[in-house]
Amino acid sequence: MAKGDGSIIEKARGVWEVQVPLGKDPITGKYRKKSRTVRGTKADARKVRDQIRRELEGGLRPDGDKVRFLEFVATFSQARRNAGKASEDRIAKDEKSLKLCGELLGDPPLCKVDARAIEALYPAIRERREAQGFRCGNSTLHGYHVLLKSFFQKAVDYDLIGRNPCNRVEAPKADKPQRRALSLDEVRRLLAAVDAGEKSALEALAAKERRQAAWGVAEDRGYLLGMREVCHVLAVRLGIATGMRLGEVLGLTWGAVDFGHGLVSVARTLKADGTLKEPKTEAGKRVVAVDAVTMAHLRAWRPLQAEALDTLCIDVGEASPVLCSATGGFLSIANFERWWRSFRTEAGFPDLRYHELRHTQATQLLAQGVDVKTVQARLGHSDASLTLNWYAHAVPENDRAAADRLGELLREEPTPCRIVELKSA
Repeated sequence: MAKGDGSIIEKARGVWEVQVPLGKDPITGKYRKKSRTVRGTKADARKVRDQIRRELEGGLRPDGDKVRFLEFVATFSQARRNAGKASEDRIAKDEKSLKLCGELLGDPPLCKVDARAIEALYPAIRERREAQGFRCGNSTLHGYHVLLKSFFQKAVDYDLIGRNPCNRVEAPKADKPQRRALSLDEVRRLLAAVDAGEKSALEALAAKERRQAAWGVAEDRGYLLGMREVCHVLAVRLGIATGMRLGEVLGLTWGAVDFGHGLVSVARTLKADGTLKEPKTEAGKRVVAVDAVTMAHLRAWRPLQAEALDTLCIDVGEASPVLCSATGGFLSIANFERWWRSFRTEAGFPDLRYHELRHTQATQLLAQGVDVKTVQARLGHSDASLTLNWYAHAVPENDRAAADRLGELLREEPTPCRIVELKSA
């Protein structure tokens, strides 16, 4: 370092003030300096001074060491919002995760977070989440690592820190996801339960309406007993038939159903808070073909729904939900999940998640020889590799067929080789 590149002043025994000039402020005209207090020897103070100079010469902002973790969370979120590469839901969820990280770290300046602090953060996150009653496996911690790496990289891009501390930390290994796909026999069993459940729910709805008619329907009647149960069963039928996500099924309106061509259009998805949003990607906006039997159930359901809702003075139109609540609005995802736990247990599938109907769709279609691009478009994936990696489960029947076919090939008699004798001239 050249003379004049910084000064070291002893303020007290073992306490030093390091000052590095920053030049004249282009606006105020005043000379600026960067100061830092160091406790230790003068040699320690020299190291700090030299580090400050290296940071400044490397293009770091002079005020970078003053930007704290939680302060930068808002900056990071706004940058993602401006780029348009993340939804508001995703940004809000990640912001909550980052605030937890900042709280556990003690809201330090960004430049003070090193690899050791990041490594110590992960078990602290697990402990906090589990104390709050949430499961926190390795996949969750892996997600935190990916988020933090992006967070600190943005700080590097903004010249607030010299390097990303996450680059020196080994990411927690994500757990291998357990994705179940039903066999064809299991799908048939589940459909049989759906048929029985739909019939029972429709009969119960009709019986309740007959009782209401006999008692005299009150003019201020605001809900229909039994309506929700019918729609819950139909949601399972649609999930099996289309592989659509639960939010996509519950967000369907009659305007999205094309009875003439046997199609449904996926344009919106219902969120847990009851609002509707567009799919995450353009590929998510799609048209899905539906088999004739499922379409017949929807065709029969529409006039029944319209007749029932008419007693509430509600007209069923293009914007009306196909699967509605007792008051004619969109169903509640939370209410469906509670019903689904009871229904699947009675049907003999106590651990089956609704999303596994989607896994089943992809697995069985691929097993039957449907090309991956068709399955990709049907599920609304932007990349065919995602379809194969996430939903193409091994099918035991196909594996057995492959083994048998290989055995047949090996047992086939080889074609005799004809030996040609060469005679010398």
